Amino acid sequence: MIDIIEEINKKFNNKFNYLKVLNIVYDYSQKACTITFLYPYKIIEISDTDKTLINDYLKKIIDIKGELKIKYKRSFLDSKLIIDDVVEFFKLNMKSLMPYISRDNITSTHIEENVNIDITLNQDVLALINDLELRTKLKEFLSRLYIANFTINILENEENLPEEINVDDLLPTQTKARRYQVNLIKKIIGGDIIPKPEFIKDNNRPKMSVIFAGIITKKTQKKYTIKKGKRAGEEKTLYNFNLKDIEGNIDCVYFCSKTHEKDMEALEENTMILCVGDLKMGINGKLNYYIKKLSLASPYIENIEEIKKISVEDIIKNHKQVVFPDILSRNTQSFLFDQKVEYNDFILKNNIIVFDIETTGLDPDTCEITEIGAVKIDHGEITERFSSFAKPKYPIPIEVQQLTNITNEMVEKAPKIEDVIIDFYNWTRGCVISGYNIVGFDLKFVKKITNRLGLPFDNTVIDAYIVAKQANIYPSNYKLATVVKCLGLKLEGAHRAFNDAYATAQVLMELNKKKTKSESN
Repeated sequence: MIDIIEEINKKFNNKFNYLKVLNIVYDYSQKACTITFLYPYKIIEISDTDKTLINDYLKKIIDIKGELKIKYKRSFLDSKLIIDDVVEFFKLNMKSLMPYISRDNITSTHIEENVNIDITLNQDVLALINDLELRTKLKEFLSRLYIANFTINILENEENLPEEINVDDLLPTQTKARRYQVNLIKKIIGGDIIPKPEFIKDNNRPKMSVIFAGIITKKTQKKYTIKKGKRAGEEKTLYNFNLKDIEGNIDCVYFCSKTHEKDMEALEENTMILCVGDLKMGINGKLNYYIKKLSLASPYIENIEEIKKISVEDIIKNHKQVVFPDILSRNTQSFLFDQKVEYNDFILKNNIIVFDIETTGLDPDTCEITEIGAVKIDHGEITERFSSFAKPKYPIPIEVQQLTNITNEMVEKAPKIEDVIIDFYNWTRGCVISGYNIVGFDLKFVKKITNRLGLPFDNTVIDAYIVAKQANIYPSNYKLATVVKCLGLKLEGAHRAFNDAYATAQVLMELNKKKTKSESN
């Protein structure tokens, strides 16, 4: 594609060399391309005459199918806006540092177009980052949004914040899921827990919603004050303790609300508990267990050293296949301005399974899967389809039937969801998993079943919803149907698993297209 700024400068003898392209957005649904230019804050306004010169010239040199819109945005060097964008940079690029990043420890000052940004981090975090790389990436990020010269300073404070790090929960997890039985005695924090914990020793990577049981030792507590958000200034208590089962142990963290302070104080050393929590990396690089639910439990009701270890291969071998994936014809894709395109390495170097489910309701603890649909993207081509109903134990609510058009009659002779999931698991092995908002919904249903079956559904996960929100597109909202329309794609038969999965696959591929090197020159 042509260098717009270079062409404008050639045409008008550098009259507009102060301009910078902020973004170029093509709205497929409206067939309109919008180019937004940035201009320095010193320039109060670009005259209508100059705008007309630029607009008329660009319409001549840019050949697009549809309307060309030109917008102009003044590069205000407002400290609050710059700090907001710094925070946004960390959200997009360094999620693990987000608990330590707030507007309170970022300052921005400027003299004319020279902007100085100070970011204060505690010494533990500083020890884990490459501050030169951080400064370089942040400077590049801000330079795309403003016309200014940025200086980034990474400073140290003496605080040791007791807040957890939000490491990405979607990393691959362990390959074993041995479980054993315990007796649940009394709920202390949170709701019910299925009393079948995993072995601590088997879990050595980040993973969400893991069930552990064991004996508490080394319990300590520490008061701290929330430093950001709506609850800033509120005092809370942080509990640390070690949880030990027969094969391993792990350090635990619980951010206690006032409601449960007395319960935690009463929890004595050497008490056996059953927990649900997330395995996440601390800033020191050590895996910690962040507690979400906690109950009192009884000693093990069986000798867990003698539990029969059933391998995944045995489960697959003893299973009778009920779902047989179909081979799909290969697809050709079109692209903006009808240019020849190729996909980036994520699409080209991976086999990706994009799936969707339909259910009897929203709660994975009480509701059931009625349909699962998926497609396989094989190095840039949609090649296979997986689709099956599943018979729930209870009737489908009438309002859900109306939404999904899946009736009780349609699932009456369908296989059990356990059999469908085993086939789905076997089909997806070694593939990247994707879908639309699957982290918040679909994965919870699927993992509940795979955990019960002892299948380590530990594929790398890429949520297409997150990819869409981080892309340079501007739909009115980020519902699947809206994003599909914004990209000029089609979604036929929404709220049916295969149709939604196929549309999501197209969205994922569309957002991962890139131009060939020859066309970039």
